[in-house]
Amino acid sequence: MVIENWLGENVGICQSKGGVYAFQNPYDNLVRGDVNPWPSSEIVQKLYKSIHQNKFINEELEVLTSTLSYYSDLQSIHSEDAITWSIFGTASYLPAEDRNKFVHDFLNLSGLNPFAVKHSEISLWRRVPHPETLVPGGPEIDFLIQTSDTLVLGEAKWKSSIGIRQGKNKDRNQIQLRLDFLNNYGEKIYPGIKNFVVVELNLSNHLTEIKEMGNVKYSSISWEQVCQLTSHKYHEELQLYLSWKKQYSQNV
Repeated sequence: MVIENWLGENVGICQSKGGVYAFQNPYDNLVRGDVNPWPSSEIVQKLYKSIHQNKFINEELEVLTSTLSYYSDLQSIHSEDAITWSIFGTASYLPAEDRNKFVHDFLNLSGLNPFAVKHSEISLWRRVPHPETLVPGGPEIDFLIQTSDTLVLGEAKWKSSIGIRQGKNKDRNQIQLRLDFLNNYGEKIYPGIKNFVVVELNLSNHLTEIKEMGNVKYSSISWEQVCQLTSHKYHEELQLYLSWKKQYSQNV
C-alpha cells in the first residue's frame, strides 16, 4: 500500500491485523531535518527487532521486513520514539544558537521563566541510576535537556499511558521514579542546577499543567504545544507531521 506522507511524498505502508499502520522503511516515519551523517546513533539504537511481528499477517510482514530484514517498532505510526526524535532529536543537532532558542522556549512552556539560554544539551534515550537501588539500567529518559542551571527529564507518550507497577516494590509509576531520582539525588549529582523539571508529553488538548513535587516541577504538555514553538527550525514541518500522525493513528 502507498500513501502520501506529511510532505506529499509517496511512502510504502502496511496495516497490522488490528489496522495500525506501519512503514516499510523506518526512516519514512521520521522528520530528518539537516542531520548528517544519517542515520544518527540515536536512531540506530532504536532499530531493534520488535516483539510485535505476530500482529501482522505473513504477506504484510514480508513487506515490512524488506528494508531491515526484520520489523522494528520504529516503523509503527504509533511510535512515541519516532515523534520524540522528530522534535528533540533534530533540535539536538541544530547549531548552538538555534538549539538554545528552542530550549529557552521549551523551558518557558514547561513552567519556568528562564533567562537567555547560552549553553544547552539535548540527549535522547539515556538511562539514569535507579532511584531506589542506584544500580545501572535505571529509567530510560526519552529526552533530557540540560542548561547551565536547569535539568529536564522528559517522558513521551503517544497512545500509551504512564507505566505503573514499577520500582523495587512495584508501587511506583514512570513519573514517580523520575521525580524520586531528582528529589533524592538531583542536587548531589548536579550541584550547579537550580531548576529540576519532569515533563510528560502527551496527546492532551489541555493547557500546560504544572505542579510542585518536592524540589521538582512536574509539567504535562501536549505535542501540539511543542510543535507550535516557532523557535524550532523545523516547526512548520513538525506541525504537518503531527497532523498527519494524528490522522493515521487509531482513535486519536
